Amino acid sequence: MPPIPSTLEKTAQKAIEVSLSATQNIFESMVLLAKRENKPGIHEWISKIREILSKTELENHELALIGFNYALLPEQGEVTFPAYLNQLEKTDATALRDKMLNAYAGLWQKSTPEVDWDDVLSSPDNYIEFLLSRFGPELVDTKLEKLAYDYVIDPPAMKDFLVGHMTWIWKTHFETEWRRVESMLLDSVRSFKDADFDNTTRTEAANYIIGQDVSDTKWCQHLDDAEQIVFIPHPHIGPYVETNMVNNVLHIFFGARQPEGTGIRIPELDRNEIVARLSALADDTRLHILQLVSERGEIRVQDILEVINLSQPSVSRYLTQLTASGYLQERRENGAKVYALNKDRIDKTLKAVNAFLLG
Repeated sequence: MPPIPSTLEKTAQKAIEVSLSATQNIFESMVLLAKRENKPGIHEWISKIREILSKTELENHELALIGFNYALLPEQGEVTFPAYLNQLEKTDATALRDKMLNAYAGLWQKSTPEVDWDDVLSSPDNYIEFLLSRFGPELVDTKLEKLAYDYVIDPPAMKDFLVGHMTWIWKTHFETEWRRVESMLLDSVRSFKDADFDNTTRTEAANYIIGQDVSDTKWCQHLDDAEQIVFIPHPHIGPYVETNMVNNVLHIFFGARQPEGTGIRIPELDRNEIVARLSALADDTRLHILQLVSERGEIRVQDILEVINLSQPSVSRYLTQLTASGYLQERRENGAKVYALNKDRIDKTLKAVNAFLLG
């Protein structure tokens, strides 16, 4: 994907903001829990809750947050989560189902095409085939979506399941965690309050807020599409970035941090960011890859495979993790990905640890 051109229009006033967006924030943590990803840097609270949940509870959570993500996706960021749950309960069951189906119909389309929903919903196979046409086989869990289908054709049962599960997961696990992290996230939001994005491009603003170059990320193209961009500091996402688009507002979730050069130390934010950075280094294979890149200057996946006895998917996963953490920089040369060491990121990580522990 090409980087955003340097001639990108300047951002309009208030087109970019850093916000707590409580409901969106909590919802994103719920999605992280549903994905079962063990990426380095994802906060340990997520993995601890996975261990606590029973097999049935985890399966229900995956079904709700993955099978019905577009039905549940919050449309407002600043309402409280209890208010979101209250609104969910008041929503008409068929309208809730249709919200998801309409999102599917317009997904990645410039205009919403006509869909023969009677045909799509006539059988589980037709429903799965429709989802495959929208998302592709790598993103569709056919077993999960067949379970979802039974609810899709029965909107009242779907609504009862979703309201019941979302209320339960909030009350049982997320309410207490939100009270723990809310103050830290507010500190992160306040640390950006004096930033002026009126005379900067959207890519430059994203680089500043997230703390690393995002120009080659998959989601960067959406910066130019959105009417408004809301950056949301997140307590659990670590060095990774997730996005969603709601009503032409692009929400960008990034690991809670404060911008460099503020001159104010916020220990909990410092600790949160240091844990995310160091977790990527706490693995022998990832360190070995960084050592190879350091020795050779630049390296391709094939070069790594010749040295490290791992499959290409495994190496690609490690490279993705190291790139997300900012320790590697990625570019394309003759169609192949080439990786180089980001010395500045390593230097800043070591200085951050030094400042945190030694002052």
